[in-house]
Formats: sequence, C-alpha cells, structure tokens
Amino acid sequence: MEIREKTKKILQRTQWYHGTTKDGFKKIMSQGVKFDVGLGSELDFGPGFYLAPEYQMAENFITNQINVLKKEGTEEFLSSDQLEPVIIEFGFTPYHYWENGELKVLDKFDREFASFVTENRIRALEGLVHDYPLVYGVMSDTIPTLLVSQFRDGELSKEEVITEIQKTRNSKRQVSIHKQEICDILTITNAYEVDGGKELDINDYRNDK
Repeated sequence: MEIREKTKKILQRTQWYHGTTKDGFKKIMSQGVKFDVGLGSELDFGPGFYLAPEYQMAENFITNQINVLKKEGTEEFLSSDQLEPVIIEFGFTPYHYWENGELKVLDKFDREFASFVTENRIRALEGLVHDYPLVYGVMSDTIPTLLVSQFRDGELSKEEVITEIQKTRNSKRQVSIHKQEICDILTITNAYEVDGGKELDINDYRNDK
C-alpha cells in the first residue's frame, strides 16, 4: 500500500512532540511513558500516547486543554504544576513501523477516518477497540466531543456523527502509540516550559526517579 509523499516525509521525521503539564512531565520522567494514560477518555484513535510532528501543534493542544480547565472553574482545585504547560521532545521515527505494517494511516478527512474516530470515541469506556500498534492521521479537533454527547442523548445517529466529522478541516496531524513496548523505547531529547520557553534539564528530573 502506497502513502502520499507528504505523509511519508512526516513519518520519516526523527523528532516528535508531546504536550503535557509540568505534573505530567514529572510523572513521565519518574514512571516512563504509558500508552494507556488516557484510558476512558474520548480520543480520536483510542487510548494511547499521542505525539505531534511539530512543536507548535503540541503547544496549541496543551494550552487549549488548560484553558478549558480554567473555563470550567476547576483551576482552584489544581496545583501550579497541573496548570503549567510543558512540551517534551522525543526521538522517534514512525516510518519504520509503517514499513513493517504496524502503522495505520488516516491522513484524509474521509469516511474511513470519520468512522474510525466515531468508533473510538463512542466506545471509549471499552478501552482500546482496535489492534493497531500505531495510528497516524489528521485531527478531528474538538467537534466530536459535542457530537458524541448528542449521539448518546439520542439527538444524532451514528451515521450523522460520521458525516459531521468528515466536514472537519485543519492542518493538524498526530501519531498515537497503542503498545507499551513501543512507548518503552521512546527517547526524551528535550523538554520546554511553554511560558517563557525555558528549557528544562531532563537529567535533573531523571535523578528524581
């Protein structure tokens, strides 16, 4: 199976980024990367460890997540570390997994992508509902959260949810890892505080293990 040249070049990148909080960063440094950290959450490709091919994509994701928490009024119940955005840079090359048939590509806003996202989101409480070690594709953004809610309330059919997700249009991309053995070989190369861009000394946090 062939993939688009643009997709191939992205998958061949050797540096990928993960947006998290200072608290999440400390947990990764002390406990390692866990693929099932988002178990039970409604995510495009199911519970997994998600990476972005560009720093800015990871930054936009985590800052948006923190802004949602603040709007929901939960800020007062969280520590400063839980509200401080951090970007972790990983050494990783997904293309090798595509060559070995272990990576699913969903790089178009087509029916296959929309059906896959719908299935993962509406069945989130079941855990991982597919058997792909890795998935690479476009991002549905935030619209599925509302659509899934409407589906569960009986306001939309599954087919209507799929149709609406296909209307999504953005340039964001992501790769998700759904196998712990792959998470275990990820190499952390750098980490940065979003506010101010300060580089964190990852060796200092490794010493906290």
